[in-house]
Amino acid sequence: MKVFKRSSIAIVLVLMATTVFAQTKTDAVKAYNAGYEEAKSGNFEAAIASYTQALTIARQLGPEGEDIVGRVEQQIPAAYFNKARAQYQAYQKSKSLEDLDATISAFREVVQVGEEYNDTRVTPIAERNIPVLLYQKSVTLYSNNELEKSAQAIDKALNENSNYAVAYYHKAKIIKKQNDTDDDGIIDQNVDELLKWYDQAITTAEATDNTDIAEKAREAAHDELLAVGTRQSESGDIQTAVETLNTALKYDDESADVYYRLAEASNKAGNYEKAVEFATTALDHESGGKTDKAKIYFELGYAHQTLGNKSVACDAFSNALFGSFKSPAQHKMEYELKCDSTAR
Repeated sequence: MKVFKRSSIAIVLVLMATTVFAQTKTDAVKAYNAGYEEAKSGNFEAAIASYTQALTIARQLGPEGEDIVGRVEQQIPAAYFNKARAQYQAYQKSKSLEDLDATISAFREVVQVGEEYNDTRVTPIAERNIPVLLYQKSVTLYSNNELEKSAQAIDKALNENSNYAVAYYHKAKIIKKQNDTDDDGIIDQNVDELLKWYDQAITTAEATDNTDIAEKAREAAHDELLAVGTRQSESGDIQTAVETLNTALKYDDESADVYYRLAEASNKAGNYEKAVEFATTALDHESGGKTDKAKIYFELGYAHQTLGNKSVACDAFSNALFGSFKSPAQHKMEYELKCDSTAR
């Protein structure tokens, strides 16, 4: 009885094997066509299943199935890519992080499958999409004030594409926000770390002909250093302020605002000749009107007054009689310098 059972099992196994190997090229073609129709209808999971079935049959056929193997190996990566693209469209509608993560995973799957089948058509596109999607994820998390997660996402984007200039720029924004401890819009610590990322953004942008990001990064670095230097000067840390403001000039050596703040800091430090030099340069670069120039003329007048250059000081203060500097300039001219005229 036991022998009979073993024989029965053996017969079944032989029959199953015969059925598999009995599949013909027609079966492979049918499976391929089914996959093609499913793909046209947007049923990509079903398409992938049918293509995989066609591939299995065609490989078993040996040389007879080689043409089908070649065709299927082209279609499978494309089906995965279209599946990922459909997922991206779902994300575009929902804008949810869940759909975005699913999209990233779907494109990673394209790359994995593409490498398996030596695909050169859709795989490079999927590879380029992944860092862009990670950047989008980081921006969303940044907007939600989830800074640590935002930093992790942007680091992954840069690991995928080290020539991604806008990602370096965004990394700098994250660093700034993480180190703005009093939430006043000015970084409070780790300024060198911030500048490292702005510098990387500039270098990468220039290497990839992305002039817009290069300019944005320079402007952002300049503005941040100007704000930090001004705060340092106002708090009495003059030496550090001068160092910070001089660094700002590396990003914009024609900044009237920086030269003005350097003149102001030099006056506070008692370095009046340097203040004259900085104020004069600030005026050379200031493109605004009389009110914009008034603050610079006031610092120039103060430096000349202290150096004993009365007539030059009076002339400078006369050009500072605008806006919020009008009253202090008049006081200087009338009560301290006793200038010949304060007419305005």
